[in-house]
Amino acid sequence: METKKKLALYFLVCLMTFTAARPVGAATARLTLEPSQVEDVATGATFSINVNIADVSDLYGWQINMTFNPQVLNVESVTEGSFLNQLNETIFIKKIENSGGFLGASAIFNVPYPEHGASGSGLLCTITFVVMSGGSSVIKFNTVGTKLNTIIGGNRVSITDFTTADGAFGNPESGGLGGFPLEYILVIVVVVVVAVGIALFLLRRSRPKSRRAMRS
Repeated sequence: METKKKLALYFLVCLMTFTAARPVGAATARLTLEPSQVEDVATGATFSINVNIADVSDLYGWQINMTFNPQVLNVESVTEGSFLNQLNETIFIKKIENSGGFLGASAIFNVPYPEHGASGSGLLCTITFVVMSGGSSVIKFNTVGTKLNTIIGGNRVSITDFTTADGAFGNPESGGLGGFPLEYILVIVVVVVVAVGIALFLLRRSRPKSRRAMRS
């Protein structure tokens, strides 16, 4: 009986500790792209996407790794948003590898650190893409290389409780018609022309036979 009481007390303490560490209704931080879907941008033109964060607490630094289709998109520039540097001077680093379809960017508070980090929602950075060709591309967060950090007891600690939402680009403009590439349209035209030619040839061959049958 005494052992059961001790086990019940142990589980009660664990439950209270877990509840204190994760308050009921606490929001999970989110990384999103705005807009999340981009369409109908001409080849050679540019468009921009904002990387936003929401429902984060005491953010002291962030890092994003993203991938895209380099045949369709290239990164022209990456600029830091105001979410961190409105509180304190930051160190902003970016790395663009268009040949491999990779983008990396990060920002951390410069020392001395502020007493509190950034909380709530805001803009981390803005990415400007240039369209290289018609087609489509997922704009994807690499979850392994995407990180959020805070400071606890003077030490940098990872914020692991966050989600990411990928974006996409789709461009039917590729020298085609109605969203179809030109090469597809040419193939369809050739097939239709050949089919019509065969049908006319067979029709002409069948007419004399029909007339002879009627005379007999």
